[in-house]
Amino acid sequence: MLQNLYPHLLGFHGLFRWVVLVAAVVAIVVAFSGWSGTKPASTNLRRFSVIFVIAMDIELLIGLLLYFGASPALRSALASHTMLMVLAVICAHVGGALSRKGRTDQMKYRGAAIAYTISLLVMLAGIPWRGLL
Repeated sequence: MLQNLYPHLLGFHGLFRWVVLVAAVVAIVVAFSGWSGTKPASTNLRRFSVIFVIAMDIELLIGLLLYFGASPALRSALASHTMLMVLAVICAHVGGALSRKGRTDQMKYRGAAIAYTISLLVMLAGIPWRGLL
């Protein structure tokens, strides 16, 4: 059954990555907007944090379906991509937690900005550029 869905899931995974990347950039911009500490934590920080983390989770779930539905040879080739993306999702979740539970508004913004930036950098490092260029 998964063999029939594999090309469709792969196409969705490829298109949805752009949603994730845009959500990451927007969440980073919002998080850096309060870096100075003069801005109180707003609903925009919470909103874009949630959007980014949910988009990352959806992309990870689709990616795991693709990973476990792939042939063993392809699975071994995708192991580093999978591990980097899991690490990126962990960083996104840490940023989401920091944006909610920081002791001060400045800590909320700074924690989210740092964690989301690391998440984006790990994502960019894990993209298989060889097939895209």
